[in-house]
Amino acid sequence: MAGTIPPLGPPASPNSDALPCLKGMFPFRLGTTSYIIPDTAISNIRFLGPVVDEIELLLFESGGEHSLPSQVEIREMRALAGDLGLVYNVHLPTDVFAADADPAMRRSFGETILRFMERTSPLDPTVYVLHCECRYEEGRNPENLRAWSDRVSGSLEKIARAIVDPKRVALENLYFPPEAVLPLAKRFGMSLCLDVGHLLCYGHDLSQLPLYLQHSSMVHLHGLSEGRDHQGIHRISEEIWNPIRRVLSNFTGGVSIEVFNLKELLPSLHMF
Repeated sequence: MAGTIPPLGPPASPNSDALPCLKGMFPFRLGTTSYIIPDTAISNIRFLGPVVDEIELLLFESGGEHSLPSQVEIREMRALAGDLGLVYNVHLPTDVFAADADPAMRRSFGETILRFMERTSPLDPTVYVLHCECRYEEGRNPENLRAWSDRVSGSLEKIARAIVDPKRVALENLYFPPEAVLPLAKRFGMSLCLDVGHLLCYGHDLSQLPLYLQHSSMVHLHGLSEGRDHQGIHRISEEIWNPIRRVLSNFTGGVSIEVFNLKELLPSLHMF
């Protein structure tokens, strides 16, 4: 399921020397998630920082204060960014719903998103990635696209009014394709987070990748295995991967390999 990570397992202390160092090798910033080894985000940053340009800080669950990085953790993350020469992007919570039919839920969405943005602002994220979901599956039917768009518009308007730079907010495509999300991004001065894995997962058109990239500040890459997304990009066929790699050769934003373990990350890094 999109936006989920496995529970923490036993602490691990692998050696990042096994990973190819791809820092600064591409026109885009190459990164991956803060959940590759089953340990804290800071342990993951220490492990991954020497080999990638950017870390996608996963904050999927809103919960309470425990779901936010503490002020101490934020200071340590800032120090690590300087020491390791990397930047962050923040994936905002996925358990709040911009397109919910209940106005109270949409208000909660806005309040939660702004709280997470405020806490992580000292990290100077390159982008905040935002899902614009419905709580229930029936709300994802293409026949409900107009209602979805209207509800999301109300939620995004409040966020856009409350922040200094809406361009730092990137709207991610999920069930609805980028052509449904792009008008919302343009309307509120935001950008796209082009999730190629979701295009593959939901059978959306890949032919318009160059157009979508013009409006994207972030790209998420992941493959499919037995119908499950967020697998390594080595699972994407060469026929599909080679055109993706070609269009990325002119992209200057962030590219995150959005997987959640070392088994899927390592062969993905070798795809470049």
